[in-house]
Amino acid sequence: MKQEGEFSVELFEEYPDVSFYTVRFDGDLLSEYEKFLKTFSSVEERKDDLYIIVAWMDRIAKNGALERYFRNESKMKDGVGAVPIETAELRLYCLRITDKILIIGNGGYKPKTQKDYNSIPQLNDSVELLAGLDCIIKKRISNREITINSKELVGNLFSFEL
Repeated sequence: MKQEGEFSVELFEEYPDVSFYTVRFDGDLLSEYEKFLKTFSSVEERKDDLYIIVAWMDRIAKNGALERYFRNESKMKDGVGAVPIETAELRLYCLRITDKILIIGNGGYKPKTQKDYNSIPQLNDSVELLAGLDCIIKKRISNREITINSKELVGNLFSFEL
């Protein structure tokens, strides 16, 4: 189900070498990343995949949002990637801004028999949200509404709408 309306980007967790941000739609109690974790922590047949993703996120927290930790999922010009890069059937989509800034979105189940995410509405919506957000963030950086200060996004992180 496609999320519509305004949303914000907010700091989720900070580590010595990277900051994790996430997306929260106005009026939602949970961020997109929290929705992902809540949904799949209660699905027994997806728990192994969720553990793989959590291990990848721990690695990213320790070493930074290095490009090699993500499988490119959208277009080469945006920073949308999937965790894990292995063959798990659960996907978590992220927007890699720099090695020190990662915006974590949502994701879902992608069967191994499925070639790509486009035909699965939940996955497609997650990727489109982050791809659109990438475009808006780049525009706001260009207009100096947002700046990058090491591992911090500073400025107008509110009132995004695709």
